[in-house]
Amino acid sequence: MGISDKFSFRQKPTGVFKWFLKMPGYLFRAKLGFVFGDRFMLLTHTGRKSGNAFRTPLEIVVYDEETGEYIVCSGTGPRADWYRNITASPAVSIQVRNKVWAPEQTFLDPEAAAERFASYEREHPKTAARLLDSMGQSYDGSDADRVRMMANIPMVSFSSAPRSD
Repeated sequence: MGISDKFSFRQKPTGVFKWFLKMPGYLFRAKLGFVFGDRFMLLTHTGRKSGNAFRTPLEIVVYDEETGEYIVCSGTGPRADWYRNITASPAVSIQVRNKVWAPEQTFLDPEAAAERFASYEREHPKTAARLLDSMGQSYDGSDADRVRMMANIPMVSFSSAPRSD
């Protein structure tokens, strides 16, 4: 039994909600990525079975100016297609604003993810609560339970210097 079998996650979006979530991707492709600032990125990845290129807009949970890292989490857990694809083959590129580059990616362990999420919670308590609610996740507020929870919400760090396109 895999980790996604043990824990409940929200279902993958469908219908109008799925279309709404794809809107950032359309704006990125229209060279309007600057409207999102450092809040969204467009991830280009290769399908693990098909080999096709896919583009997935993702919300940036943390942007660390010191390290140049953009950290995202998989809201539907480890079963998200984009997450499974980048575990099989590294991301092709990311786009933040109108900058595109081939990133270095690092999968955060639960302890590192919990530290990043704790920082996010301090800076954006209401948004963090809505994010957890949207993912169908919760924890008791303790550091240990936050680590337990983050074992179910994979976080990935993308870094490296962007190039202009």
